[in-house]
Amino acid sequence: MTETIRIVRAAENNLKDISLEIPKQQFVVITGPSGSGKSTLAIDILQRESQRQYFEMNGMATNFINKPKVESIKGLSPSIGITQQKTTNRNPRSTVGTVTDMYTYLRVIYEKLGRQLCPNCGSFVKKPADLPEGSETMPCAVCGFEMKTLNKAHFSFNTVEGACANCSGLGKKLGIKVAEVFDESKSLRNGAVSFWFDNMGIYYGQVLTAAGAYYGMGFDIDLPLKDYSEIQRDLLYYGAESTEFSRHFPDLPPPKTAAKGRFEGVLTGMWRRYAEKEGQSGESAFFYQKTCSECGGDKLKKESRLVLVAGQSITEVSKLPLEQVLDWVKRIKSDLEKRENSIAENLVFELGVKLERILHVGLGYLSMDRTSMTLSGGESQRLRLATVLGSDLSGVLYILDEPTAGLHPKDTEGLVSILKQLRDHGNSVLVIEHDVDVMKEADWIIDIGPGAGINGGIVVGEGTLSSLATQARSVTGVYLNEPYFPKTVRRAGNRRMHHDYGGSKKQFEAHRCFVSDWLFYSGYWGIRFRQINFTI
Repeated sequence: MTETIRIVRAAENNLKDISLEIPKQQFVVITGPSGSGKSTLAIDILQRESQRQYFEMNGMATNFINKPKVESIKGLSPSIGITQQKTTNRNPRSTVGTVTDMYTYLRVIYEKLGRQLCPNCGSFVKKPADLPEGSETMPCAVCGFEMKTLNKAHFSFNTVEGACANCSGLGKKLGIKVAEVFDESKSLRNGAVSFWFDNMGIYYGQVLTAAGAYYGMGFDIDLPLKDYSEIQRDLLYYGAESTEFSRHFPDLPPPKTAAKGRFEGVLTGMWRRYAEKEGQSGESAFFYQKTCSECGGDKLKKESRLVLVAGQSITEVSKLPLEQVLDWVKRIKSDLEKRENSIAENLVFELGVKLERILHVGLGYLSMDRTSMTLSGGESQRLRLATVLGSDLSGVLYILDEPTAGLHPKDTEGLVSILKQLRDHGNSVLVIEHDVDVMKEADWIIDIGPGAGINGGIVVGEGTLSSLATQARSVTGVYLNEPYFPKTVRRAGNRRMHHDYGGSKKQFEAHRCFVSDWLFYSGYWGIRFRQINFTI
């Protein structure tokens, strides 16, 4: 079995025909100045080629994946890339709970352990352990009333059984700021519809005039909107095919062409474009959201919101920080009755494990109901990292792009612990990183440099962190070998950007990449300065 990934003459982007061997089943860090070629090596070469070979091996088309500029790569494993790219999932139904499957566990726990409210006597009743599978009703243990049995579908805001009927499980109702769309004092010809530019008002006015003739009611595009009749307003707002307008002419079919008066309706068209473009239409500024009056933003039907486990509803638990959800899980584990162990113990245990992994990467402040589209790139990356750790895969190459970005230094230890667990499961872990604390824990470091762009693309150092300090070409090694001495006396300000560099001149020269672009490391962070006056 090949123990290394051997790359021969890689020349992608700014890489200068570099050849190197990357240890497998090790925790490897790629470091160096920004723009030196780290991402090119890890993502544009290793990850891309791994994907290309996978598709090719399975007889699938590979013409959409460009072969990287490299003579050969030996020993490459199937790869999983976990990068910082901002999630493109614009679905408002996608949440932290759904993308991690934690909410699925939660739904089953509430199905098995939940105490339902009896609509007859108001008592909270737990589902009998011997209730037949698929039973639609169960007797209230207090009054004997046959009450509806709730299953896991009733706790999902993405199903008909569970979603609030008023907001379809979104927790919010969308509306249009009608007063901002229409200027009642103006006519269509003079700009009554705020987003009809140039001659759009005249064109649509002609369509509406044709519709007025078709229905025998007349339509004047020079009339101010405030003087419209109810029928004319319904046509303008909702269109000829809408229920709002067709009720006025129930026996007359709508026109089939614009020339005859087929008009979609201003508001109806706005709703259509908003849905088609997932909220990114040009008129999205005219839309607003308000909390659903029926569910209060909880997304579920009332009967589901009233079910309790350990004294809390599923919507209450979904809103808690994940670190508090873990405390809730621990309370459930201690309260489980013996007869319930075979049903719920595994579910509760697995949910607890998932939560602990997420806490390890510093995301304990998130809640399950947090929508995915609001997560930063770093949060999405670490959330996915915590999720993949639960798999039993081995022999995989995991590629991560600066996983400590946005992470508090106190949480770095937990992140490194997870990376080591991936390695210990028989996987190779390749991390692009600037954080010295991560480098200290690495089995092997590859330093790319010495500068950025055309001044980079060379392997300037390899080995452990301590060995890099002895390698003169290594930018990272030079920094590690010479301590940084911050200046204690600062000059008076003169309204110009200025940086007093506290290190030695030798250290400064070693970190200078090219004119007006310097990079040096300070504490945990790599800091880049452009066009700044340095005083040494």
